[in-house]
Amino acid sequence: MQCGLSIKLIGYVMAGVLITSAAIGVVRVQNERGPLSELIDKAGQSVANATASGAASLVAGYDYGNLEILAANVARQANVIRVIIRNQGGRVMTEAVGTDAGSYRRFESPVAFDGQAIGGVTVDISTDALENALSDLYWRVFVEQIIFGAILGLIVYFFTSCGIVSPIRKLTMAMEEAVDKDDSFIARDLEVKSRDEIGRLVSVFNTLNKSLSSYHSQLQGKIEFANQELRDKNIQLGGRTRELEHALDLLSTMATTDWLTELPNRRKFDETLSRMFHQSERFAEDITLVLFDVDHFKQVNDSHGHGAGDEVLRDIGTVLRLHVRKSDLPARLGGDEFGIVLYHTNLEQATLFVEILMESVRAHAFNYDGFQLNVSLSVGIAQYEPFMKAPQELYYAADKALYQAKKEGRDRYSVYSGTPCFQERKTS
Repeated sequence: MQCGLSIKLIGYVMAGVLITSAAIGVVRVQNERGPLSELIDKAGQSVANATASGAASLVAGYDYGNLEILAANVARQANVIRVIIRNQGGRVMTEAVGTDAGSYRRFESPVAFDGQAIGGVTVDISTDALENALSDLYWRVFVEQIIFGAILGLIVYFFTSCGIVSPIRKLTMAMEEAVDKDDSFIARDLEVKSRDEIGRLVSVFNTLNKSLSSYHSQLQGKIEFANQELRDKNIQLGGRTRELEHALDLLSTMATTDWLTELPNRRKFDETLSRMFHQSERFAEDITLVLFDVDHFKQVNDSHGHGAGDEVLRDIGTVLRLHVRKSDLPARLGGDEFGIVLYHTNLEQATLFVEILMESVRAHAFNYDGFQLNVSLSVGIAQYEPFMKAPQELYYAADKALYQAKKEGRDRYSVYSGTPCFQERKTS
């Protein structure tokens, strides 16, 4: 906290100094630019005038040799880039080049002889010296202001650390101590060393700390009393809670279990089929649905009574539980209709499962009141295909296969192929 706030204050001071330095530098450079520019103008014009004066008689006499000497001597002077001397018609009589430069200013002066203009002189003077001088001035101002800002920042850091940051740091440490103890208060008051805003802040903290300490003591007593009351109530309600949990478990089981066969019921079947369907759709895992009915089940009820029909359904439930895996879901869907969701199972594996199941049902001894009942199944098989977008489509496919098995004479299974054609087979 101390370093953070102090560094922020130093940063603010430095930013202010830099902005001020830039403004001062611009003003100072602009103030210096005018006199320096005027000085260069005077010097350049003087060179042009002196050259024109010296070239007057030479131009009048068309003395090219001395004109070249004059132009060369002028071009060798400092900051002179180029010297051009023309006659009255504007024709260049001589030209001399001096030092190279990036920027320059051009000065002109007429060449007069006996009061008449007989030509002109053009002199290009480099302004690099002016730009270099202004650049140096910029850097001097920048360095001066950086040094000034650093000194001012150190002074601000010293005074803020002693007068502002240190009291705030102590107050923050006290708050952190209260948070670490989970009591929201500390057992002592902080010392008030000033009457300014920071001193008032410390005084307010001490007042709040005392109030929180008092509230904490009162609340702790109430919590202890409430805890004792809750312990007494829990002892009384413990037995009833266990009974209620047992009843809720029983209700949950009854809501998803068929009372006759003790297999999952239609509600549990629909929920599981939907979950496995979407899981297969997402992860490209095989899932196959098997639906079957008991052949001529109505005749069993009509000939031997509903008691015999119930016995047949219970025995089929027992056979189913013996053949399915833990990952599969057998269920009674209603009446004599059953369904099996085979997870991680393709059509070939499902067909083998159905053949074994049908043979087991035929071989099972269905006895009722001394009568031997012959029971067989009609089965429809459908595997999940990518074109199926909902669990109902898979159920509809298996149901169509089941209808096909019944249509072909019962005691057999049909496989849904994803087209209007079915693969039908009778097991023996």
